[in-house]
Amino acid sequence: MFGRCASALSVVFIETVEDVLGRWGAFVAAWRTDLFEDTAVRYANCVAERGAPHDKVVGVIVGTGIRVARPGGGWQRYMYSGHKGDYVMKFQSVVTPDGLLFHLYGPGEGRRHDRTMYNVSGMDNILSESLVIDGVQYSIYGEKSYTLRLWMQVAYTGELTVEQEEYNAAMNALRIVMEWGYKELKQVFASLDYKRKLKLRERLCGLVYQTGVLLWNVRCCLYGSQTSQYFKCNPPSLEQYLQL
Repeated sequence: MFGRCASALSVVFIETVEDVLGRWGAFVAAWRTDLFEDTAVRYANCVAERGAPHDKVVGVIVGTGIRVARPGGGWQRYMYSGHKGDYVMKFQSVVTPDGLLFHLYGPGEGRRHDRTMYNVSGMDNILSESLVIDGVQYSIYGEKSYTLRLWMQVAYTGELTVEQEEYNAAMNALRIVMEWGYKELKQVFASLDYKRKLKLRERLCGLVYQTGVLLWNVRCCLYGSQTSQYFKCNPPSLEQYLQL
């Protein structure tokens, strides 16, 4: 179709990925304080209107990953995830109710715990400084593996009261809705869910996933997503997101 051999097309693809991330990769790898300050109030209102018991939650933090082919070179023990039961390249991201994968950290080894990814990424310092806006303390929601903070709400553990069980159920239901973006990301970019082609020593798997997340956010800005429709929370315009 293109009059080029497979190796030439591969070079074009890799250089395109590197160019895209070189221009706009920071928009997913860095915390967008400029964008977040303008939308935090709207995020919190949209989540609260969907029944969140906590009225200042503006997103969720999620540890996720992509399955990769069994790696060679002694990497198996690093990439194997006992939780997933497969070889995984792990990422951590904050997802907002407009469907954006707002902040992405990674890649990391598949064996790493979500809490370890949180500590290594420095998210505690980032969130503590960025989630106080106009004197109001906002927070994100995480599973019970995270530690309760002013800026981090987590599920109750241990022997629970009826109210605590209801809180967990309500917040986890909203967390699952925000995680729909991961499902849609792999539906739109199906190669990210085809582990036989994701070979760590042959392909830049981490860069490809980061590019997929960036392009997914661009798609959200243009067309919305299931998450944004559920929360009735419109994402920013493409010009706002890419600072065009």
